Amino acid sequence: MKKFFLMVFTLIFIATGCYTVDNTKVTENESPKSDSEEIKIPFLIYTNEPDNKHSAMLAYWDLNNSKVNLTEKIVYVSEDPNFVTPLFWDGDGRIVLRKTYYPTDEYKDKVDFVKGNDVGMVYGKDIEAKGNLDDNPEPIKKVKNYTLYLHNGSDVMEKNVSFLYKTKDDKGNDITVGEYNQPCFIDYESKTGDITFIFDYPFETHSNIYIAKCNVDNIDKISWDEVMLPGGGVVYTPCPNNTMLVGSKYYIQCFKTLGEVDLKTKKATLLDDVAKECRSIVKEGSFKPDYSKDITPVGKYKDVLILNLPISTDTNVEPLICAFKDNKLLGAIHLKSDDTWDVIGPDKKVASLIDVKDKNLYKEFGADLMYFPGREDISY
Repeated sequence: MKKFFLMVFTLIFIATGCYTVDNTKVTENESPKSDSEEIKIPFLIYTNEPDNKHSAMLAYWDLNNSKVNLTEKIVYVSEDPNFVTPLFWDGDGRIVLRKTYYPTDEYKDKVDFVKGNDVGMVYGKDIEAKGNLDDNPEPIKKVKNYTLYLHNGSDVMEKNVSFLYKTKDDKGNDITVGEYNQPCFIDYESKTGDITFIFDYPFETHSNIYIAKCNVDNIDKISWDEVMLPGGGVVYTPCPNNTMLVGSKYYIQCFKTLGEVDLKTKKATLLDDVAKECRSIVKEGSFKPDYSKDITPVGKYKDVLILNLPISTDTNVEPLICAFKDNKLLGAIHLKSDDTWDVIGPDKKVASLIDVKDKNLYKEFGADLMYFPGREDISY
C-alpha cells in the first residue's frame, strides 16, 4: 500500500513539473519565491509577417516567480522593415509610434504619432524636445534653444527654453554646453512640472555630464550641476538609447562596466559589483567578438532597471537581459541561439525554459528582439 501511494505521489510530481502557457513550451524548476511586491515587467517582441511587416506582441516578465508570459495581444503592426520599435513607450499608457506603424484598436487611444518635421527630435517620458538651430553660416549650426512638447494627460503644452551653459573646459577655454550636442537624456514629471535635461561633454583628460533642471511654471529659471565622471581609461558614450534614469540615479553605458550618477548627491561611481554580478550569471565560452561586450541600459519599469549584456558561447555571442532594483539582481533572461530562452531567478539558477521555435520571431543582430519600456530615442 505504501508503494502504491508513493507511485501516485511521484506521478503527480512529474505531471506538475512541466506545462504549457500561451502555446509556448515552458519547463519549470523550483525557484525561491520573493516576499516583495509583485513585479511584472511588460515588454514587446516582434513576429515576422508577410510583405516585410512586423507585429509587436505584448509579453510580461514575472520577476517574483521567474516566468515569462507571451500573450497573443498585438500592440501595433509596422509596415516599414527599417523601423520596428517605438520611439518611446512607458509600459502602461503612452506609446510613440512612427506613421508607418498601425496600432490595434485596444491601443489607439494610447498612441502619439511622430510629428511631421521631427528629425533630431528626442522622445522621452511625457516629453519631446526639438533643437532649434541658429542662422549662423558656419558648416555646423548651433542650437539656440529647444521647443518642448510636454504631455499632461490628453493636453500638450508647448514651451521654448534655452538649455545652454557657458563654462570652461579642462584647458581653461570658454565652451557652451548644449550648443552642438544633443541631450543624452530628458525627463518631465507631469505631476510636479519638473524638467530635467542631461548633457555630456568629453574633455581630453576626463568626461563631464551637465544636469539642467527647471519647472514648467518658471521655465527660464534653470539650475545647472556639473559632475565629473570617473576616469581610469573608462570610455563614455551616453545618448538617449543607452542611458537610463531610475529615480535620481542616472545609469550610463561605459567600457565593460556600468556608470551611475546620483542626481541628488552629484556623486558618480562605477558599478563594478553590478557588472561582476551580470557576468557571473552564465558561464561564458571561448568566442571572442571584435567589439567590447559592454553592459547597456535598455529599459526601466517603475524602479526596475533593465540591462543588456552580450555573453560569449564557444561559437558566437548571445544576449543576457538582467533586471536590477537598487543595484540588486532580480532575475535574467538568456536568449539562446537555438531559439530557447532560459529564465533565471535571483539565485542565478534557471527557473524555466521558453521554446520560441514556432513563433517566427524577428531577430536583430542574430537574436530575438526585445523592447523594454523607458528607453528614449532620437528620430532620424
